[in-house]
Amino acid sequence: MYKETLRKTYLERRKNLSRSQYWTLNENLLEQVAKINWDQFKLVHLFMPINKHLEVDTFSILEYFKEKEPQLKIVIPRTNFDLIEIENVLFDPIYTILGRNKYDIPEPIHGKIISSSQIDAVFVPLLAFDLKGNRVGYGKGFYDKFLKTCRNDVQKIGLSFFDPVDQINDLNEFDIPLNACITPSKIWEF
Repeated sequence: MYKETLRKTYLERRKNLSRSQYWTLNENLLEQVAKINWDQFKLVHLFMPINKHLEVDTFSILEYFKEKEPQLKIVIPRTNFDLIEIENVLFDPIYTILGRNKYDIPEPIHGKIISSSQIDAVFVPLLAFDLKGNRVGYGKGFYDKFLKTCRNDVQKIGLSFFDPVDQINDLNEFDIPLNACITPSKIWEF
């Protein structure tokens, strides 16, 4: 399938989820997150959800890390839409204040900026992914550009309510595949 078709299809699939289905999928996905040995990582990049797109509730993942994996340091993205760039802001469970940018995405208002080279794992937002770990995002290229600034060994982990499609047909040289994708029923590894 082609990216534009996948974007429309998967935005529509999310939109058609009932509130009950949405929260059940989130709970099941969090159970999969809990299966990972997080001791192998020191610093994790975690995106905040875009509510209008019914993205995975990463606030519950943030809460899980705070309670169950307190050794992990978390950075949250702050975006510059003019430059299509992401800054990594260190999350402090007591002092970090989130505001909403002009696109209604929660972001840290202030905080310590962390270099991408320090990040061990990146949770990557997506709409769909395929059996080889290729993903379809929202089409702006934020994460493909951002991932190029990370170390080669950074673990790229997608979060999806849905299983993969067989193949994404219109990949280009800027697309960076995932190492894994967490779904409510399984952790897909590539």
